Amino acid sequence: MELLLMFRAQSQILGWCIIIIAAFVGLLGTCYTNCRSKVSYLQLTFWKRYVEKEKECFDTFAADYANKLAERNLHSFFGNNDPAPFPFPNHRAWEEISALHTFSRSEQYYSTLQRYVERTDRDFTPEKRPVLDVEHGIEMH
Repeated sequence: MELLLMFRAQSQILGWCIIIIAAFVGLLGTCYTNCRSKVSYLQLTFWKRYVEKEKECFDTFAADYANKLAERNLHSFFGNNDPAPFPFPNHRAWEEISALHTFSRSEQYYSTLQRYVERTDRDFTPEKRPVLDVEHGIEMH
């Protein structure tokens, strides 16, 4: 019985040591990456806030846009008429703004959306119908 209690106590100590070591290594890693970062702390703070606000605005705008598209489709369905043209960003634009973005000092862009919008060679040609992804079970037009 004493041996079992001793093993339990040792395993508890070993577990807590592993947790403490992992937390310490995580703290050191965070400190090291912040110290070696090419971006200043204030710029990194701004970048994080910008990305958060851009996501909030994108979500709100996308919800409003989806609502307008749904209303258009319902009016067309119940009115038995062709739907009015509804411009969408082209598929390539969606792919470009969906890419992973990492901050670079050579480019002062805080997101892939900002980088795409501020490019001079971008293609704003709208698609007449929404192109949706087949692999997610949504039919393409």
